[in-house]
Amino acid sequence: METRWATVDGVHMQLPTECTVEDLREALTKPRDAVLIAVTGDLVSVVHDEDAPLSGMVAGCADEYYFRWEDGPDRNEILDAPELDRALAEPASSETTFQRPGIDR
Repeated sequence: METRWATVDGVHMQLPTECTVEDLREALTKPRDAVLIAVTGDLVSVVHDEDAPLSGMVAGCADEYYFRWEDGPDRNEILDAPELDRALAEPASSETTFQRPGIDR
């Protein structure tokens, strides 16, 4: 199985091609309500389908991933973005992608 390197909540690790949100959550012991946020260049993706391989989504190209949960800290401007709240309230597909906050357009 092919792997690649990415940073997940500050941990630099190898991710198998068919890795899912559930796989990452289990490997890193994150809360059940933790949502995966992927950062790919100037895009942010909120992953809604926890059982689909990340490789089939924009999120699969990310170099950085964060988990965000209800009572967790907003550790950076990405996790504090109002776009995240909208994406979580109205998921339309397996992921919601939007322009990264703080990027000059």
